[in-house]
Amino acid sequence: MANYLRLRNQNYYLRIRIPADLPGISTSPEILKSLRTRDRKSARLSAASLLPQFLGVFTLTRCGFITPDQASERLCSLLGRQQKTASIATPPTESKPLEPKVAPSPTIAHIINEYVNDNKSAWTGKTLLEYGSYWRLLQDVLEVETVAEVTREEVRKLRDTLCRLPANLYKKHPGKSIKEVLALEGSTPMSTTTVNKLLTLFGSLMIHCVKEGYRRDNPTEGLKVKQKKRADEERKAYTREDLKKMAGALPSPAAKPERYWVPMVGMYSGMRLGEICGLHVSDVKPVDGVWCFDVNEEGDKRLKTLASTRLVPIHPQLIAKGFLAYVETRRSARLWPSLFRRDTDGYCPALGNWYGRFNRKHVTDDPLKTFHSLRHSFADTLKQLGCQESLISELMGHTNSSITTGRYGKRYQAKVLFEVLSRLDYGL
Repeated sequence: MANYLRLRNQNYYLRIRIPADLPGISTSPEILKSLRTRDRKSARLSAASLLPQFLGVFTLTRCGFITPDQASERLCSLLGRQQKTASIATPPTESKPLEPKVAPSPTIAHIINEYVNDNKSAWTGKTLLEYGSYWRLLQDVLEVETVAEVTREEVRKLRDTLCRLPANLYKKHPGKSIKEVLALEGSTPMSTTTVNKLLTLFGSLMIHCVKEGYRRDNPTEGLKVKQKKRADEERKAYTREDLKKMAGALPSPAAKPERYWVPMVGMYSGMRLGEICGLHVSDVKPVDGVWCFDVNEEGDKRLKTLASTRLVPIHPQLIAKGFLAYVETRRSARLWPSLFRRDTDGYCPALGNWYGRFNRKHVTDDPLKTFHSLRHSFADTLKQLGCQESLISELMGHTNSSITTGRYGKRYQAKVLFEVLSRLDYGL
């Protein structure tokens, strides 16, 4: 802490150098904040309260959660200045010695920084980017600065404001404030799903605050927006007629095999697009005599949840159509060598874009039917066959909500899963 203190004109200042990798947040090389005391012990206490707030701004900027301009504004706010162009390194001309006031509660920005540092190792690059825009929006909408000021009423106001804001706010209305965007007419509000994702994320932050002793309650509990549609109506399953159209229109696997095999694997395995596109040749292997997809996070692969790691038996129809023969022809590590990885989106963007065009041209014009609808068709077909829910959940990589089987039971053997999967028949 001593390295951050500076005695000047018989008063102590908090002195922080602007990081070399963040030159855009200040025209000055350092920050000087008067602590308004001549007593070194009092200065150390005051600095201990202020320092995390300044360092939190640096971290949020590095992670892309706020822009350099926003970082500059926050630094000026922490310095108690109204003008963004004020010289950060210039101390006040007059300083009146006062006893420091230790902040009664950490700022929301500081807690976000703390929460991100605690959890970012478990997040994918895509999640980090998505959460970065969410943190920015939440802070812009909230009308309070500290954790202690977040009341039930403030969360209600946050929820109601989010329900009125459009999706992709910063792309559609760059430079506009929240109030200016709310005043615009004709904007389509963001989806209920997105609003609830924002509220869930903020709720996780409040739970973190409770665990760390920053507050006693979670004011976000029970304040999500009720869905107008049931969960199973948000995306539609393909009908058998849709699947017949798809199977008949898929291109030959000879030229671009991924355009044939990825939809077929999705149809008969229920796997997510990203899981299929990220497969390695070594992920296709026999387990206890059953050929399986080994869905894992080895190498550069990233999965949605912990439950996503699983074995999925290969359906007899895929084997009959020559899938294992295709795997044998591959000499590269990856199953689809023509698909390239993007840092935040994995291997699936190019194939996903192609599938979207193919789907609309050859299968359906229903906007609620997408590649993800193959998972719905898979799950619904097995459900109608009377298959056990825990078996379907394991095949699809869903978390088992049952305490008995989820916490104490082992995963199903490949042979058991294969018996269930073999019942899947679309009549193609």
